[in-house]
Amino acid sequence: MNELVEVPRSDLSLMAMFQFLGRHYLVLGIYVVIFAVAAGVLAFTLTPLYRSEVVVSPADGASGLGELGGGQLGGLASLAGINLGGGGKKSDEALEYLRSRIFTARFLQRHALMPILFAKKWDSVHNQWRDTRDAPTIAQGVAKFSKKVRQIAEDKRTGIVTVSIVWSDRVAAADWANWLIAEADQALRERAIAEQNRSLEYLKSEARQTSTVELGTAVSKLMETELKNAMVARTRDAYAFKVVDPAVVADARDRDSPNKPLIVALGVGLGFAVGAVVAAVRQRRRERR
Repeated sequence: MNELVEVPRSDLSLMAMFQFLGRHYLVLGIYVVIFAVAAGVLAFTLTPLYRSEVVVSPADGASGLGELGGGQLGGLASLAGINLGGGGKKSDEALEYLRSRIFTARFLQRHALMPILFAKKWDSVHNQWRDTRDAPTIAQGVAKFSKKVRQIAEDKRTGIVTVSIVWSDRVAAADWANWLIAEADQALRERAIAEQNRSLEYLKSEARQTSTVELGTAVSKLMETELKNAMVARTRDAYAFKVVDPAVVADARDRDSPNKPLIVALGVGLGFAVGAVVAAVRQRRRERR
């Protein structure tokens, strides 16, 4: 008795698939060409975007006061607005300030970037918004800049921060990245100096009123430390952010997006899929007839 040789179902499916493709190669080819051409046109019409990055290391702009904390001295420092913690908190605050809405809004206003971010709504001839009723707000500018233009990445292990600007103008992208760091550092420096001045005024007032030797010594130590911090804030080149690698203008061919080969490849794949569906529908209709 002869035994029947069973052909594996996978082989049958693979063979049927190749037969199907062979019968409908013309339909598949047409859709692949159409979608590939459309993807190519799209890839070459999209505005190219460039990326500029500045790498910084958070600098501890204030001297550590941990060795002075505790007891009466710690309470007095707290009243004076002096932080007795380490440099980690300062670094985190500096990074959050760089991300903050208020700093971003001031940056956009200082450099008049709203018309650039919303160029389609800006009338450059008359130097005004095309529709004043639909003029973008500074909140919308901050949201667009934070989500689509500026990117901030932090390496938790090393503390290194990379600030990236992605924009169509590669020169502007490099300028904005460097300006962001320089202006955030300057703003944090000025804030620290103002806080230290207030703390010194408070400590001077306490020194004039104190009558005990211990409290007078404590006030003197705090004043000495604040004077050192004020000197650091005024003289150090980098107060909160130390630039490790400044942003440079990207090469004209070094685009961040669009990825033209990838777009065309996706177009080819989508065209093949659509062509296969159309061919399957046409075959099913023939079989029913």
